[in-house]
Amino acid sequence: MYVYIESERARDSEGFSSVNYTVGFYDPSGKWRPESDCGSPEEAAGRVAWLNGKPD
Repeated sequence: MYVYIESERARDSEGFSSVNYTVGFYDPSGKWRPESDCGSPEEAAGRVAWLNGKPD
């Protein structure tokens, strides 16, 4: 089953914060296997739904 995690949070010199969300899955041994990166939780959730077979 694919899930997404907040994988990176960065702040630039002007104080702007950006967040990266990585879509992937945990293999049977518990190792994280990334599939793609997204710029918003909504985008990541849509990708997860599609990868998990949710119909449109």
